Amino acid sequence: MATPALKTVISSINRALWGEVSTKLRSVQFSLDGSRIAIRFFFDETPDDGDLNSMASVGAEVAADFPGCTVSEEAVATEANCPVPHDAGWRTAFARKEPSLAR
Repeated sequence: MATPALKTVISSINRALWGEVSTKLRSVQFSLDGSRIAIRFFFDETPDDGDLNSMASVGAEVAADFPGCTVSEEAVATEANCPVPHDAGWRTAFARKEPSLAR
């Protein structure tokens, strides 16, 4: 399968997030590598079981939209007073409004 279009993946992730965003979720980023879609969920501190269940639900919804692709999810715990990391090649699908952080 060809690499899905960025706008299609962003739309899929955003739709899958409906009703699954907890107050601890800071950002959702994804990367595309051929037919592999990797999704990272950045949380305040350690995500709880409800957060992990929501994360798995989002991954399953995205996988259903792209049957020829492999979808993986990763939870990343962050400290509230630190910026959300952003690696090269990753795109943001969701970001909550946060206070500006002094660097």
